[in-house]
Order: sequence, then C-alpha cells, then structure tokens
Amino acid sequence: MSMRTFDHTEDLSTKQRLCLFHGSSVKAEDALLIDYKDLTFEVLLENGVRVQNITTAGIGPQRLKSMGLESADRLRSIGFDALYLADPRFASEANAAFGSEAIRESYLRSASDAVAISGTDAMGLLGITCLHLMEACAGAPTEAHAVLQQLPLGTSLSGVPASVVLDTGLRKAALMQLGYSLSSVVSQTSANARQLETLGFALFDR
Repeated sequence: MSMRTFDHTEDLSTKQRLCLFHGSSVKAEDALLIDYKDLTFEVLLENGVRVQNITTAGIGPQRLKSMGLESADRLRSIGFDALYLADPRFASEANAAFGSEAIRESYLRSASDAVAISGTDAMGLLGITCLHLMEACAGAPTEAHAVLQQLPLGTSLSGVPASVVLDTGLRKAALMQLGYSLSSVVSQTSANARQLETLGFALFDR
C-alpha cells in the first residue's frame, strides 16, 4: 500500500490521470481532457474511481482534501481503512490534512483497527497509546493479544488500568505468554487483589 509522493499543488500528470481513471467510466482520452479545476473528489466517485487507482496514481489525503474530500470520516468511508495507516507517508499526510484527533476518532473504532495500527509509526505520529488500543479491544481477547504481540513484550501495559485489561477478556495464560507476570501486571495496571483474581492470578504467582 506504499504511496509515491507527488506535488498536490500542481496538475496531475498524464500517467496519474491514466492510472486514476483506469477501469472507470471515463475513457482514457477523456481523462486527459478534463480541466484540472473540474477534477474534484466527487467527480472521481461519480465515475467509479477506486481506492487502488487513487493510490497507484500517488494521490494521498492532502491532495484528496484539496480536491474536495471534506473529512477523515469520508476518507475512511471510501475505502482507506486502518491498514493504510501502516504506510508512514499515508499516516503523515492524513495527519497533516485532518489532524491527529480526527484521524484517531475515525480510524480507531474497532478491535481490528487496533491490530492494524499497533506497532506502526502511526501510533507516535497520531498520539495513539496502548490504552487507546486496549479500549478498542473491549470484548475481543484475540485482537487484544495480537495488539500486545506487536508492542514491546511485558512492558506495554503501563498506564492501562486493570479494568480495561479485564474488559478485553485477556486473562493470565495469555498475559504470561506475552511476558506479563503478576508483579508486572500490578506495577503497570495498578490491579487490586480482586482484579488479579479475576485475571486468574494468585497472590503467590510471580
């Protein structure tokens, strides 16, 4: 999904136009004749331009915004899902175009989103923490496990309340597999005796 960079202040090149409208309802010769000011985001949608064409043409969030794409929600709704944030260039452009808060709200809505974002540069760029990821994994222990697998083992739950860990459905066996002992769970999540018991730890565990 890696994207090449093009100057979004200039007209699209011939190659970009052909890539953009390939397989759409616009014929190649017509694609080359469209006035740049008429080449809006809505025109792309109306003519069946797909996300794959947009990325192949090297058009990112900033260019799309300049063409009339109005929000991070809209960016996601057309097919740029959370997996695209694994591309540092896409994540950087999305952040520049719509801001980190808007991107977080639009792109971290489910456990699968959390798995896609975990361990990527987008976390630091967008201010996404392990707490954000774990909250998105409520009721999804498999995804919560996958998230923690992609973060530094045994140390990434710092600042994540035990109640949030419990809500994910993660329990002792999975936590220990990820490098979390009773002592590290207590020190990082501030779990009390009752929470530890629910997690499956006994006070004599290490």
